[in-house]
Amino acid sequence: LEEVDPRLLEFEQDPANWRELASPEALATLSKKEIKRQEVINELFATEHAHVRMLSVLQTVFSKPMERVALLTATEVATIFPNLDEIIDMHCESFQLFRSVLRKQVHNKSLFDGTEGEWFQKLTARFCSHQSWALEQIKIRQKKDPRFNSFIQESESKPQCRRLQLKDIIPIEMQRLTKYPLLLENIAKNTENTVEKERIKQSAECCRKILNHVNEEVKVMENFLVRNTQFITQFTVS
Repeated sequence: LEEVDPRLLEFEQDPANWRELASPEALATLSKKEIKRQEVINELFATEHAHVRMLSVLQTVFSKPMERVALLTATEVATIFPNLDEIIDMHCESFQLFRSVLRKQVHNKSLFDGTEGEWFQKLTARFCSHQSWALEQIKIRQKKDPRFNSFIQESESKPQCRRLQLKDIIPIEMQRLTKYPLLLENIAKNTENTVEKERIKQSAECCRKILNHVNEEVKVMENFLVRNTQFITQFTVS
């Protein structure tokens, strides 16, 4: 059996809601705007938790077992699930950061600008730009290889997948990227402190730039795949 990264064990259980972590006395002192702000921060935290959990499923239910039982070579796994381990590391870090915000612990770090932002952009661009190719390769392999098809169906039936198919799980990183700017902008809108508001708005803007860059990388790869497929088809016909 594949050994699960100890860090990922906490993601198997749903996190507590922020209201459960605050005393009734503290809740009673909050304004409507601050309550709304805390709700959005909690959503950012809870959805990051769910995202890490599904990335863990991608790793422990699909990519590692595929290689372990020799359904795919290490190279094939690396092209279908590029830098998945690093993506998980990155989101574990973001989860810890969002948790510190929820608990009002001091933090001056942002994942979305500076060196961290460049690394975030590089990892997500590589992972997301390969997703169309990965989905196509999996579909082809399922049609051609009964053993591979049986593995996918059996894996998808596991409770960790929560009734999602592999084709639904692979795009989650791109879907997650689209959520960050919206959530951060909503937090900024409900933040009273001017300095803090501007810092969060800046993070949201950095997120949008990363999202735009990743979208461009995805388009480049998809165009390349279309041209490559057309070339192969023409070559085969002729």
